[in-house]
This record gives sequence, C-alpha cells and structure tokens, in this order.
Amino acid sequence: MAVAQVMLGLRSLLVKLAIFFMMAALLAWALGGTLFPRPEIVDHSRVTFQGTEWWLRMLAGGDQPGAVRWYLMERTGGKSFLQPSLHPDEAHPGWLDATGPIIASDRLYVGFQDARSGWQIAVFEQAAPLTRVVPVLDRLAVERQFARLKRDLPLQTIDQERAIRSDVLDLPTISSPDE
Repeated sequence: MAVAQVMLGLRSLLVKLAIFFMMAALLAWALGGTLFPRPEIVDHSRVTFQGTEWWLRMLAGGDQPGAVRWYLMERTGGKSFLQPSLHPDEAHPGWLDATGPIIASDRLYVGFQDARSGWQIAVFEQAAPLTRVVPVLDRLAVERQFARLKRDLPLQTIDQERAIRSDVLDLPTISSPDE
C-alpha cells in the first residue's frame, strides 16, 4: 500500500514537471527565445576563389554568454563546412578575431587572432590545402599587409614590420613655428 502511494506521488510529480517545461518552452518561444541557448550566427561577405565560396562566420553567445568565435567557412558543391586546414576538428574553439578574406595576386588571404599564437595571416595559393601561415604583430599589421597586397606588393616579414613600425615611432617631433 505504501509503495503504491509513493508511485502515485512520483507519477504526479513527473506530470507536473512535464507540464512546467512545456509551458516554459511555449513562453520562451512566444517571447522569441529558446530554453536552450544557441549562438547567434553572422556570415560576413563572401568571396569566390577558384570556384569555391569563402567567408568569415561569427558565432556569438550560446553556451558561453558574451563569447565571440570566428571561423573561416568554405562552400563547395552546395555543402558548407569549416575550412579543415585552419579548423582541424569540430571541437576547435574558433578564433578570437578575424578579418578578410581578400583575394590578391591569385591568392586568398585571411587574417585571424588565435589564443595561442596571436595574429596571423593564412595564405591559400589554391583552394586546398593551406599554403602557409605568416605571423604578424597585431590587427594593425594585418590591415597594413592587406593594403599592401591590394597594391600588388608582397607580404612583409614580422621583422620588416617591426623595423618599419620603430622607424615611424622614432620620428623626431617637429616644433611648430609659434614655439
């Protein structure tokens, strides 16, 4: 008799929990949300390189509120996927920041910031595989290198970038005629 009472109580509890979650899901849906967070996805402008579409995808939020992750996407034959040479597995956390992709001198370039390696530029001479990754100082250096590439100038090494930056920062100040 006591076991039957416990079973009836558990059944009643399960029914109430099911109704509660169903009502919560309906309320979340009516308010335009969801019970389980998913990231917002923003696809940036696409470029076509050797018959394949490439673009940056930004994911914000989801399981990590406020977190932003960037991925290089590729579309071949009607199927979209993460570029495998830069995102080797599905568990890849993505990049902290990214810029590009641009096409210059029959090559595809994308700049990205990795948590371990800092800012880098990925160079693709063909659609796959990745040709090389060039380290750069920071986001400013990436944008500067992209401007050079658009003018058909070659990428500079990180040492050349440091030398140019130190030359600019060490310029003598010119006093105004009023002084």
